[in-house]
Amino acid sequence: MSPNDLLAGGYRMGRQMVHMMAGDLTAAEFTRQPVAGANSAAWIVGHLAVTARRTAERLGATELPLLTEEFIGKYSVTRKPADDQSELDDPTKLLRLLDVCVDQLLGALGALPPESLVSPPANPGPFATNYGEAVLFGAMHFAMHCGQLSTIRRSLGKPPLM
Repeated sequence: MSPNDLLAGGYRMGRQMVHMMAGDLTAAEFTRQPVAGANSAAWIVGHLAVTARRTAERLGATELPLLTEEFIGKYSVTRKPADDQSELDDPTKLLRLLDVCVDQLLGALGALPPESLVSPPANPGPFATNYGEAVLFGAMHFAMHCGQLSTIRRSLGKPPLM
């Protein structure tokens, strides 16, 4: 198993967990915020789609869905409490977008020469010391948001899934 295979596995499992956590939510549950200022499942799924698309683009994917600046802004981090999210996009649209973006990311990751993973990261941050770690952080990002989706499920009275 190559490093690329391991990284791809992280994204595949992350996507599967998102579907487990959000796939059965109604449209109303999908946009419900568990507490004022917290993000809804809709925002989380849209955000993960946007970040997966960015990663796929950095990895060289070329058949990416076009996203407007308005869409990207709606699902990007603001570092402030979330506003009302009751008018965000529907579950089917956002989950389908997530799937397309992750599929493109997986394809690009499969074509990436493994030796490029030791290069400096495209966007240096506080965690990644090389390109491979930066890609790994994206898969960990999915897991972090799945914890939030679990809290949303519990706030709706749904049982835990894991």
